[in-house]
Amino acid sequence: MQINVYPKISNQIPAYLLFFLIYSNQVGVGVLGFQRVIAIEAGHDAWISVVIAGMVVHLVMWTIIDTLKRYPSSDLYGITCDVFGQLFGSLINILYMLYFTLIAIVIVRTYTEVIQTWMFPQIPTWLVSASVLGLALYTLLGGIRIITGYTFISVVTTLWLISFLYFPFQYARWSYLYPVLEANVPEILSGAVHMSFTIVGFEILYMVYPFVSNKEKVGAFSQSGALLTNLIYLFLMVLAITFFSKNQLMKTTWATLNLQQMVHLPFLERFEFIILSIWLIVIMPNVMLYTWSVSRGLKRMYQWQYRRTIFVVVLVIFAGVLVFLTRSQINSLNNFASQVGLYAAFIYPILLYIGVVIKGAWRKHRERGNTG
Repeated sequence: MQINVYPKISNQIPAYLLFFLIYSNQVGVGVLGFQRVIAIEAGHDAWISVVIAGMVVHLVMWTIIDTLKRYPSSDLYGITCDVFGQLFGSLINILYMLYFTLIAIVIVRTYTEVIQTWMFPQIPTWLVSASVLGLALYTLLGGIRIITGYTFISVVTTLWLISFLYFPFQYARWSYLYPVLEANVPEILSGAVHMSFTIVGFEILYMVYPFVSNKEKVGAFSQSGALLTNLIYLFLMVLAITFFSKNQLMKTTWATLNLQQMVHLPFLERFEFIILSIWLIVIMPNVMLYTWSVSRGLKRMYQWQYRRTIFVVVLVIFAGVLVFLTRSQINSLNNFASQVGLYAAFIYPILLYIGVVIKGAWRKHRERGNTG
């Protein structure tokens, strides 16, 4: 497989759009109810876990950026094969494509469950998932530039939803944050680990890097997008801790949605219904970017035609969504994806970075030996 790829100028995107790509791929269905999972581990010190997880994200992103800068124009698939060889590297790439597929299944299935729980209890799973994937397919056929354009529009048209958190913010009890550091260090770190699945998505930088025209600005815009995500998650966590009591938060599955119930408008009674409807716009970039990454990998490794591959990947995701029917099955799916995401998004990039550094040093040593 060719290590470096050089997309046509017509397929390239400016670096500033990475801000929107990173942010939108990190914010998805997890933002609707991540607080309870973290609070179970760290109590009202859960906000510290979010801060730690955010700092780790920036550190891992730095390793990803530095890894990519050591190649003229490569992606995850090319770098993996270069470091670990074609055989073992191809196996890792297949595992990574399965990971991308798994995350897409989790996103679609979780959003379907939220719709069934809050709005339409009788609506069939296949109908919601088929609608989401059908809309995603329409954009996916246009390629990465169209996906990026949709992502930009998605962020611009939904970021204003944060302003409605002013309503529950009025009822915040800041005393709920005290005493600080009541949880011990292992509990806080455990909360940060459980935060990992909610905050993954930044690894998409591996895939879009070759398509960036001005690569020297990748670091600043990518880290800025991750910073905005971290600040939003921190704000939502602090708001949930100060709004709900500890026992209430432990029992609240969708804390962010419950906070939206405090929004009172004279012309609208159930504002959370509006949030859920608009949230489809928010999760679409997640589904599209992960699906595109799988199709891109199959094209890179096996020279499969992109358009045909997209249909196959979408059908696989659709079939995967239909497998999980009950609440316990969905929980098991989320737990498994959380464990896989920890290794795929946080641990493997560091290992790959170490491998790239070692191989780079070995190449320099060999070149010096040949010239000597």
